[in-house]
Amino acid sequence: MTVIATAAAISLSLPFSFCRSTKSYTRKFVKGSFGVFAVYGEEGGIPDKKDSWLALFNVEEPRTKVPQSKGKFLDANQAVEVVRYDLQYCDWRARQDVLTIMLLHEKVIEVLNPLARDYKSIGTMKNKLAELQEELSLDHNQVHISEARVSAALDKLAYMEELVDDRLLQERRLLDTVKSKQPRRTLNVSGPVQYYNSHLKNFWYPVVFSADLKDDTMLPIDCFEQSWVIFRGTDGESGCVQNTCAHRACPLDLGSVNEGRIQCPYHGWEYSTDGKCEKMPSTRLLNVKIKALPCFEQEGMIWIWPGNDPPAATLPSLLPPSGFQIHAEIVMELPVEHGLLLDNLLDLAHAPFTHTSTFAKGWSVPSLVKFLTPASVCKDIGICIQ
Repeated sequence: MTVIATAAAISLSLPFSFCRSTKSYTRKFVKGSFGVFAVYGEEGGIPDKKDSWLALFNVEEPRTKVPQSKGKFLDANQAVEVVRYDLQYCDWRARQDVLTIMLLHEKVIEVLNPLARDYKSIGTMKNKLAELQEELSLDHNQVHISEARVSAALDKLAYMEELVDDRLLQERRLLDTVKSKQPRRTLNVSGPVQYYNSHLKNFWYPVVFSADLKDDTMLPIDCFEQSWVIFRGTDGESGCVQNTCAHRACPLDLGSVNEGRIQCPYHGWEYSTDGKCEKMPSTRLLNVKIKALPCFEQEGMIWIWPGNDPPAATLPSLLPPSGFQIHAEIVMELPVEHGLLLDNLLDLAHAPFTHTSTFAKGWSVPSLVKFLTPASVCKDIGICIQ
């Protein structure tokens, strides 16, 4: 926060030059340590330019605009406003003092003017000049007082600025602390997440499309909260190993595939599709192996078996029925519970409205969609379930 206040003419730097004459001369009057110098000649007086800088003194007194506050204490913003009006008042007061000095100076010029001197006695002029010198001295003292007031107001403003900055900094730190303590909101579309049943792992899961896995590429995946990486071996067959090097636990997917082996980017250890380390640069080759999952490729998809039970010998066919074709292969990551996903797949009524750009493009809206359940099937075939 920066507040700039300007006290006009505090240093008496206003245009106090007087009109010049081709025939001018000076006379100096000195009383004590205070001197008054007047310049006069044929033209005399204040130059015609005074109207341009006299506008500097035409400033409204700010005392009538002082903000009114209620209560015993002021907040930071009110305190800053009070200091600002103090500065404005000091500026106005200084302008008035300088204006008084200027008017007195004009009176001095008037007294010393040769034309006016003809009508006044020397004694009168001395007395008048002494009075003017005294008034001028008082006004000079008032200017110094105004300077001191402005300096004090600026010091007060700097102090208030420091207090406001400290207050804002404390409030910002407090707000950051409150935000850090608030629990982070997570997407919850299906209720609390339940722990996986161990039996869920004993199934074949399709994880990637075969077309996406090239000989020199690898694809990292997450399955049951564990990280794995899939790549093709020397025989072109797909394999799935844990995404962690046995040496320094570096993620293997940050490395590369080298001659059918996945290479760690840290020390160059290389693993085959069964998880065995077949190359250890700069050291003696040891019998080291990382975990690998059964991996199988069928009908354009790569499947893995994450469970501990022996994998099933056959996989379900995902080929489309006769007369249908695959329009697109899409991979989506959705933070939903798997039961909701199954409900969506079994809900055919939404297809003509949601999937208008893919497989349901051009579908007509059916008048009735019949949902089959085990009970309804038994009822249709005449079996009574007790």
